[in-house]
Amino acid sequence: MSSTRTRAHSHSTHRTQSTLSEDPEQVRPPRAPSPTPPEDNAPPPEQEVTKLRLGAHYAGLVWASMIGCLIRLGLEGLGEYDGKIIFQLAWAQGVGSGIMGLALARKNEIIGIYPPIYTFLTTGIAGSVTTFSSWMLEGYLAFSNFDHYDRKGLHDTVDGVAYSLSTMAIAMASLQFGEHFASVLPRLPLSWQTRKPSSDHSTTALPTKNSSSTSSASEPPHDDVSSSRNQTKFNEEKVSSSRPTGFNTLTRTATPILDIVTIFTALLAYLLVLILYFFAPRRHSWRHSVLFPLLLAPPGTILRFFLARFNTHRTFIDRFPIGTFLANMIATLIIAGTYAAQRRPSARSSSSGGGGGGVRCNALYAIQQGFCGCLSTVSTFVVEARTVKGWIWKGFYIGGSVILGHLFVLAIVGGIGWSRGFIDVCKG
Repeated sequence: MSSTRTRAHSHSTHRTQSTLSEDPEQVRPPRAPSPTPPEDNAPPPEQEVTKLRLGAHYAGLVWASMIGCLIRLGLEGLGEYDGKIIFQLAWAQGVGSGIMGLALARKNEIIGIYPPIYTFLTTGIAGSVTTFSSWMLEGYLAFSNFDHYDRKGLHDTVDGVAYSLSTMAIAMASLQFGEHFASVLPRLPLSWQTRKPSSDHSTTALPTKNSSSTSSASEPPHDDVSSSRNQTKFNEEKVSSSRPTGFNTLTRTATPILDIVTIFTALLAYLLVLILYFFAPRRHSWRHSVLFPLLLAPPGTILRFFLARFNTHRTFIDRFPIGTFLANMIATLIIAGTYAAQRRPSARSSSSGGGGGGVRCNALYAIQQGFCGCLSTVSTFVVEARTVKGWIWKGFYIGGSVILGHLFVLAIVGGIGWSRGFIDVCKG
């Protein structure tokens, strides 16, 4: 009798479970979320940043800033010809933004190979090829008709607005092109160490969506730990449950030898440029127009990389990238001052007199192209303009940066020009 009752209860339970999907009025238990399949470009595990690894990031920026500055100078020289249809700086803004988009699309794969490479490409190459300060300077020159073209004030305004809109459009379009171009490229070979997961090994958490992007790809996120603890725990459980049996866990290993090689080669490269500048034949103009800016490029890029850490401050995160804003504004102030100093009577007399005056003219040019060109960036600016949350903050960041930058140049270059006047350019 007892076994018959048990069998009937079991049959009733089985029947109830089997009819759940058929009866629309039957209360259904919540369905567990489907496991997320492993992605080809999944974020790599986080890694503690050692002093040696941080030094490799900075050393990579020395290399990248000189290469980026050289690319920008080459593109500007390529775009300088009679009858050009577009301003020559457009090529540099487009190429640098395209490199940024390509690196962003392959971020996790690049970090998996060697984290400083990502900093090398984004903060270094892309950030040094593009320049925000030159955009502000040339935009003001268009607004003010500095070259005294035969046109009216309305046309000056049209020219200045067209310069800024075309720069922004070229940078945004090139960023999108770089991201789409990355999708057609083959996968990068990963140099992570593969191992089988074990039951006694703790699962490594993947970076969450709450984790903010920093200037260095391997820097730890600066989010509020208490607010993201539950989300991190959920991600750990979800990643653990989503991995099929036998799936290889990819983890990076420390590479102190590679970090040391990166630091050593960066110092060697900078020393080589320094030796070339002082010992190359003085009759060659590329000593002053190319090598001198290359020597001042690394300090600008490194300062921008340092200021980028303020982007993750709680007050400004996802609203106003204060670090990039400070870098662009500082570079704009400096390039406006050097541009005005090149056109003062003291600069002309010193350049014609030779000696220390020639060095002064060369230094002013190198500060503009090397230090200011690498301290400011357009590629990071357009990425942040796209990722800032809220249209109000987007407009405040984009409009505030562009308007304030033009006002800085107006106050310095315009103020000195209207009060004292300018003469021919000082050429070193």
